[in-house]
Amino acid sequence: MCTSFTDGFCMRIASKFSDEQVRYLREQLEIYTMQYEIKPVTTDIVAVDYQLPPELALFLAVKKQDGKMSKRSYEQYYSCLSKMLFDLRLPLSAITVNHLRMHISRISTDKRNGKPLSQSTLDQRKSIIRSFFQWLYEEEYVEKDPSVRIKPVRAETKPREAYRDTQIESIRDACKTDRDRAIVDLLTSSGIRIEECSRLDRKDIDLDRREVKVFGKGSKYRTSFIDARTVVSIKRYLATRKDDKPALFVSERSPHDRIGTAGIRRMLHNMEDKTTVKGLIPHRFRHTTATVAITNGMPIESVQAMLGHSQITTTMRYAHVSHDKVKRDHDTYMRQ
Repeated sequence: MCTSFTDGFCMRIASKFSDEQVRYLREQLEIYTMQYEIKPVTTDIVAVDYQLPPELALFLAVKKQDGKMSKRSYEQYYSCLSKMLFDLRLPLSAITVNHLRMHISRISTDKRNGKPLSQSTLDQRKSIIRSFFQWLYEEEYVEKDPSVRIKPVRAETKPREAYRDTQIESIRDACKTDRDRAIVDLLTSSGIRIEECSRLDRKDIDLDRREVKVFGKGSKYRTSFIDARTVVSIKRYLATRKDDKPALFVSERSPHDRIGTAGIRRMLHNMEDKTTVKGLIPHRFRHTTATVAITNGMPIESVQAMLGHSQITTTMRYAHVSHDKVKRDHDTYMRQ
């Protein structure tokens, strides 16, 4: 059986089936089609038994070694680029800008529901494709970079509002357990991502110094900080723990495994009906932390360090200064 057919088919159905189901389908396809010769129907230049080029693995290895690629980013890059290569099935040197345009046109619709992809998602995929071909060109694997004319179309994004203090209190009141309240307080005071929250171990928290050692994006460590209320919440939660698991936050039931990001999202989702907040979004806590810090006068460079951003322009997207703060600053700095 043609390997590219197997891989291409399994890749197309991967989003609708579990990994175990995809493996089973792959095995059955290989058995059933052993007596058939499957070839792509096309007039393009095609390698019949198409295999992903070794340059892809090398590119991903270089990105990973640079320390700028998390596990999640690696999976996104591999998925995006392997789909493109299996779709085109051309030697890298034969791919033109028009091939890329046709591929982008084909992936611009979500096949699960038939709706157009959001502009931000499509721009992200364009960016991944451009970074791959730029690297190929710089490393002299191709003579021209066909992605040069593939430009992003930045969608106009509305700033995500921070939670108001009354909403935070409503969320805290809706927490069912000491663990849930400790998570909410930690996210609110530290501004860490839920992925970072999930990865925390007990040893990463210094309650006396109110410090949190965070393993963040790009495989980098940084120190974040928590307020007194969060210290009290975490102490109260840890006092209820009967297990000896190293994870800071674990499931309520035995065997008390580390709670993942999906568990945190589910926890917040289940609280929505009991709060005054519509659409409890974990990342909004991070926006809230930055907004409160900026409003209270924290320098933007300190906010950048607290959030773990490498670029201050990223921090600015998180910092939503209130109308009253702007008015006060105007009165202070523009007074004649």
